[in-house]
Amino acid sequence: MTLPAPLVRFTSVQKTYDGSTLVVRDLNLNIQSGEFLSLLGPSGSGKTTTLMMLAGFESPTSGEIFLAGKPITKTPPHKRNFGMVFQNYALFPHMTIADNVAYPLTVRKLGKSEREDKVKRALDMVHLGDKGEALGRAAAACGPGAGAGV
Repeated sequence: MTLPAPLVRFTSVQKTYDGSTLVVRDLNLNIQSGEFLSLLGPSGSGKTTTLMMLAGFESPTSGEIFLAGKPITKTPPHKRNFGMVFQNYALFPHMTIADNVAYPLTVRKLGKSEREDKVKRALDMVHLGDKGEALGRAAAACGPGAGAGV
């Protein structure tokens, strides 16, 4: 049985910041549509760098990244249609939790009802959907546990 073409493909991707130390070395990875994948490894093994390259916030030193068969290595982040949760919780402190989650959808000009539905589903996934009082509170007023969930 032949697998369909991968949704995401890294081909011979390498990344160095100083010109000599390889943070990511010869990454060849295929990710199928609907596949769940975890990147596991110690600090400094290139997990975050790999995700940053996929999202377009870092560029590979060499190699190519494909999405649905098309090269995206030179595509800017805002045209890749990826979301990314950073290791530090980059929340807008003056906005509510729900507004923080909705922000990228607002920027994309999604309608209010569709935006609210997507926010509710996302918050339900991280078990914050039932925390109504926290959702209306400014992010700065929430504890680190809520920030981690968001």
